[in-house]
Amino acid sequence: MVEMDTQNLTGDGIKEPGDKGNLNLWQKISGVLWGGPRETFEDIAARPGVAAIVILLTTVNFILALPLMFKMKEFTLWSIQSNPAAASTPAHTVSMAATVAMVGTLVGAVLGPLIIWLIMAGLLKLFNAFTGENAPFNTLFAVTVYAYLPVMLASVIRAMLIMISPIQNIPKISTGLSMLLPGDHTGRLYVLLSQIDPFTIWGLVLLAVGSSVAMKVPAVKTGIYVGVLWVIFVLIAALITPSPAVGM
Repeated sequence: MVEMDTQNLTGDGIKEPGDKGNLNLWQKISGVLWGGPRETFEDIAARPGVAAIVILLTTVNFILALPLMFKMKEFTLWSIQSNPAAASTPAHTVSMAATVAMVGTLVGAVLGPLIIWLIMAGLLKLFNAFTGENAPFNTLFAVTVYAYLPVMLASVIRAMLIMISPIQNIPKISTGLSMLLPGDHTGRLYVLLSQIDPFTIWGLVLLAVGSSVAMKVPAVKTGIYVGVLWVIFVLIAALITPSPAVGM
């Protein structure tokens, strides 16, 4: 057994991918989440098929979005009706806004993650162009999809909270540190703290581990790169959020 492990090690101590065998979908999901992410990513890197996991996550998001569509319609109508400046808004405009909210919820749930996976895989490929062994884009895409699993768990939790919460509390629902702020707190600090989410950080750690396996570089290198990207995203999200007006 020791001899076999030695043969499966590269010169820098990083195992060749795929030494754990051909894992099924559930074994990959459970392995990434709690059963040994590095070993599981080795198998994913060797066999980077993503059709099953993409279909599964997209289906779950679609199912979650179906009841949320109507909740977001109610929230949109409530937001318009609660704004004195919108009292004279034509009825057809209000109806259109509600319809857009419903459609946007459904489309965003289905296409949003796919766009995120493609962007992150592209950013990993950019990093890979300057360091490590060449990893195919589909391998990095597979790593990105599986690393998204903790974020998916957070999405399920938020969807459940939205469904049981009053309409006016929807903007305050978060799994990040923003939940610790006063109930009516909004603005840049809220957005900043909402991005400091244990599920997001969990996913970033998995992304660093998985990409290090795919590229055959130490995880500290991919971890620094992924961490810098996340900090940049958090700062941009906070900066583009307008501060609440004084007295609001």
